Amino acid sequence: MNSARNSLAWKAFIIVLLACCAVTLTNMRAMAQDPTTYTEEQYKAYQDMQGEKASAQKIALAIKFLQAWPKSGLREHVIAQYHGAMAEYQKAGNWSQIMSSGEKFLDLVPDDNMTIGLLAEGYQQQKNYRQFVVFGEKIFPRSPNANLAYALAKAYLQLGNDAKFIQWGEKTVSMDSDNHEILMALTKSYGMAKRWPEATKYANQCLQALDTVKKPEGAADAQWTEYVNGSKAQCYAIIGNAFYEQKKLPPAIQNLEKSLSFYKRNDVAYYFLGMSYWQSNRSGEAMLNFAKAYLLKGQTATASKQYLDQLYKAGNRGSLVGQERIIDLARKQLGF
Repeated sequence: MNSARNSLAWKAFIIVLLACCAVTLTNMRAMAQDPTTYTEEQYKAYQDMQGEKASAQKIALAIKFLQAWPKSGLREHVIAQYHGAMAEYQKAGNWSQIMSSGEKFLDLVPDDNMTIGLLAEGYQQQKNYRQFVVFGEKIFPRSPNANLAYALAKAYLQLGNDAKFIQWGEKTVSMDSDNHEILMALTKSYGMAKRWPEATKYANQCLQALDTVKKPEGAADAQWTEYVNGSKAQCYAIIGNAFYEQKKLPPAIQNLEKSLSFYKRNDVAYYFLGMSYWQSNRSGEAMLNFAKAYLLKGQTATASKQYLDQLYKAGNRGSLVGQERIIDLARKQLGF
């Protein structure tokens, strides 16, 4: 739902780079007028390159020139010709040529911003996340923006690198506080690590963002509602789990119940709700929630049935006779 912002960010960045290249070309004209800074052979090679119409040939000639005469007074003009050809590749979406030519060019001009930016964009377009993050991280200090931080965070999520995702995820939301997608991912990441203060912080931020965000253009109403409700359910469940781990049972119950109001088939939420009610000496509500977790047949089903049996036997002289009434009620409330 945030992919459009990345495309616009890349285009804006490349436009700025091209403008900078134009300024450089203007400033270097005086040097080009001075024949002591280049030889006749170099000038002839530059003219041949300038007259070349095919982007591939122009780039090849630029690379050949820089390999032969790295300190020529025409260097900046050669680089400007190369930039123009690469911009044509970008307009055409010719990413394979951009990456092939760009990698060779960076061997000669390792700090060329435009090439680094184009390589980052190309590798992102081709979903080569390992290479994208290499060039994306090089570009960010030169053009720090929320869209690039977001793209890096998403790439590290794809790569399964939690530490780097958190680094770039937190950078993203520090620049774009309404990015509910990354806020949700940070909430889950910290929740999995049982780092409850951070998980709670980002869950609350995510809930605030979801309350104000507008439905993306083109998204179906039902799909968007499902996404928002599912995200809120996860946020409240994680906040509830955080309170449960801190033995703060009333707010744990409140948030777990809130979670289930948005999505009622989360067996883990029912399990922790059962545990919270049990530890609050509310055995009837505990058994009902354990029964729901058991019926959903998720990861907590076995433990939930054991606790349901234990609680029921404790109040029924060691017998399970009549327990089916609780399970039937749970089934009815779940809509089975």
